[in-house]
Amino acid sequence: MRYPDLKKNKNKHASKTGKNPSKKGTKVWKYLVVLLVFFVVAGGSIFLFSDQVKALFDPVSVVATVNGVELKETDGRTNLLLLGSDRRAADDQDSPERADTILVASIGRLDNNIVLISLPRDLWVSSEVCGKCKINEVYAYAYYTDEEPVEVLQESVEDVLGIPIHYYGVVNFDLFVEVIDALEGVEVNVETAFDDYNYPVEGKEADLCGRTSEEIAEMVEAEYGTAQIFPCRYKHVSFESGNQTMDGKTALEFVRSRKGTNGENTDFARSARQQKVIMSLKDKATSLETLINPKKLAELYGIYKDSVSTNMDFATLQDFYVLSQEINFEGVRTIVLDDRSLAEEGGLLYSPVDASLYGGKYVLLPKSGDYSQVRAYVQRFLFGE
Repeated sequence: MRYPDLKKNKNKHASKTGKNPSKKGTKVWKYLVVLLVFFVVAGGSIFLFSDQVKALFDPVSVVATVNGVELKETDGRTNLLLLGSDRRAADDQDSPERADTILVASIGRLDNNIVLISLPRDLWVSSEVCGKCKINEVYAYAYYTDEEPVEVLQESVEDVLGIPIHYYGVVNFDLFVEVIDALEGVEVNVETAFDDYNYPVEGKEADLCGRTSEEIAEMVEAEYGTAQIFPCRYKHVSFESGNQTMDGKTALEFVRSRKGTNGENTDFARSARQQKVIMSLKDKATSLETLINPKKLAELYGIYKDSVSTNMDFATLQDFYVLSQEINFEGVRTIVLDDRSLAEEGGLLYSPVDASLYGGKYVLLPKSGDYSQVRAYVQRFLFGE
């Protein structure tokens, strides 16, 4: 069972706007966790249902069966594009934003499984808005067109993975921090201890750190690094190995760090950390302690309503609730595409030594020359082929 050639079957997806769930009264609490299902930041937050949720909500008058769910699907799978944007609350709302985290959650409607696919932000792709650029830049370029940025990026993701995207959700860093703090922290097992001495300080991006333009010019000419020229723009963050409780700020630093020691300075290590926090969020959000607390649910819903952009309306969220009762969340599988693993483990990319053809940028290209090998790898994960 394989997906069709997407280039021959391009469809426009639903608009960003949908029904306002706040008008549905108290019934909204039944679906609160579903409202946050599959949204990630990184960037983002994902609330996945567990057996506890099923047991709690079974008495509720939701009589539809999974066969009656009207979610979009292709070949028995419903796919969601999850974006963590780099916009902060203090940013100029007219400025473009880039997709800091790009994740696809694929839900099997027949075998009731979930596969999470992380796409490196440095993938070199083709797009109508930029010609050739990094996949995370597609989102920013689309701001200068009449196109919907998420739908433009969605086309690039579909082209890389060879699967259709049915729904999307976009969250920002502020949501990530607020949700974790509302949950009073999440438990995370840090497998590899690391330090990052170049973690960016929010609000200091343009700070000259007391240097004059002449001093800066001299240091640039002497080929000093950015962190040396502008030390006030960066700070030191550190993580010890082992289980620990992280608040929102700490968890954000954990998933955003790019310059960590001990091999934690890659996009792929970062993707693995993001997936780890996502699963920890799932455990905390679906705990009985959270779900029987109306005040906590009200707080989470308020955060969601103000911070999430999606093409799912309330009816769609209801359908996700019904579907969630049949899904095995204990068997979530993950795919991280990289340039260092074995091919059978997702190592299907490479970074060219000569970056002159890519504007001097660090980029990742498919080893096979196109994304056919990546698509085949994804097919095997989704369908066991």
